[in-house]
Amino acid sequence: MAPKHNYRGATVEDLEFPPAFSVTPQTSLIEALELSYEKEYSYLPVISGKNRALLGYLTADQLRQQSSRSSLDGSVPVASVYNKFHKDASRPFKPITPATPLEQLENFFESGQPFAVVTDDSRQFVLGVVVKEDLDKYVKCRPELQ
Repeated sequence: MAPKHNYRGATVEDLEFPPAFSVTPQTSLIEALELSYEKEYSYLPVISGKNRALLGYLTADQLRQQSSRSSLDGSVPVASVYNKFHKDASRPFKPITPATPLEQLENFFESGQPFAVVTDDSRQFVLGVVVKEDLDKYVKCRPELQ
């Protein structure tokens, strides 16, 4: 699929995304909810407390739904509700790094992905999360790309 825009060599790093804030499966849901509000994040990566490996993610909507269903007393862990990443041979993992061209990121979003977890080249550390709106904002601020 051909990208809609010629990004002129721009990469994910040019989006100037905020640094990631990740939680572990042991983090309480109430703490994760507070952090998502404080940081204004829609997606929170869930990483291993041992080796920082990316395990999955939580959405702000999931956290709000959990808080409205029950009174979160601080003891319910993220592990009970987060979305786990599964290895699926039919959908190969596509690493997104700061050096990934924006054309590839656009294609990633066009394939139906709502967000991208940006990792370092060795995929050991979560650097940030970008959403399609970040890419749209980048294009909107640059009339020459429209």
